[in-house]
Amino acid sequence: MQMNKIFFGDFDSLLREAPSHEDKLWAISRDNPYCPLSKFIGNDKAVRKLQAVAYDALGKDNHLCREISFSIFGPASSGKTTLVRLFSKTVGLPFIEFGPQIKNCEEIFKGLERVLAIEGVPLVEFRKKDYFEVPPCVVFIDEIHAVQDGVIQGLLKATEYNDAILITEKGKTINCKNVCWMIATTDEGMLFDAFRSRFSSLWLSYLGNKDIAKIVHLSLPEIPLDACELIAFFNSRVPRKALEFARYARIVKQMQSDDSWESVIKKVAIDEGIDELGMQAIHRRVLEALANSPVANSRMPVVVGRKKEEVSRYVMPWLLAATEESQPYVKVTNKGYELTEYGINQCLARKIVGSQVRKHIVNNTNNDCIVQRLVV
Repeated sequence: MQMNKIFFGDFDSLLREAPSHEDKLWAISRDNPYCPLSKFIGNDKAVRKLQAVAYDALGKDNHLCREISFSIFGPASSGKTTLVRLFSKTVGLPFIEFGPQIKNCEEIFKGLERVLAIEGVPLVEFRKKDYFEVPPCVVFIDEIHAVQDGVIQGLLKATEYNDAILITEKGKTINCKNVCWMIATTDEGMLFDAFRSRFSSLWLSYLGNKDIAKIVHLSLPEIPLDACELIAFFNSRVPRKALEFARYARIVKQMQSDDSWESVIKKVAIDEGIDELGMQAIHRRVLEALANSPVANSRMPVVVGRKKEEVSRYVMPWLLAATEESQPYVKVTNKGYELTEYGINQCLARKIVGSQVRKHIVNNTNNDCIVQRLVV
């Protein structure tokens, strides 16, 4: 497989000789603007691990990188799928993605067959009937914890390094010894035990505001960096939401060209239901509930009026996570969700005072007058 000339410059010479150590280092460097991984901001430890695998793969004619398969853990919208896509581009291999809705192993075969044909490296069928070999590629399965048990059993055999055979329900045998497997889930505890010995772990976390601002500025360079930093303040942790906000703010700025970027961004934040301290209305609603009492995990969707999946995937992870700028607002205890000390202080900053906040302040100050003044 030919290496992309944008990494190395002189493409013709590459056809005659293997890339040098320096070439490979530059190909995987995030300082190289042509390296796909340069577009992934933050989570440096995870990226470094993938860079090492990419370095090894680029030293092979076929870019094979099956020596290490990865399980990726991180909250929703932390960039798991994006990272795997960029890795596959870096090593120059086809990327094939499956979601948790896979019904059987035959669907995996069809997915491989379809994407690899489009990529120009189709499955190879041998003389032995219904026996296929997969060319070097990266296969990503998201939300692996939600995949049906029957499919999981087939994947256990396919992802075993010394086996690497997937057998479908229709009797097809697929040799997967050229596959680099990647699986992802939002919680390490949800990963099937049998997968733990097969996959090397990568942990992704929410980004700090500085990294969010970099992402916005790279995607929308016409927005000044200081404005991108303010956008990140109002849309912390999740790049996708920050970019949506930034595109909206850019349109409003065009409409109201005499207004400053700061004025426009603050107006947009109000329209989007974000408070002056950078919190979405749904997260404030959780704090208001917890300010009065702990809330059982199963009851939180009812309390905030959102679907269970939305609360578990998008609402609570934001409040449970720490970033460079903030500590977790909420913790999980045997009573359910409870405010942390940092969360209580954030409630007070927003004049959210309930029985749990009062109790904490009184226990820590022995001065109920402080609570009275805060309420006022």
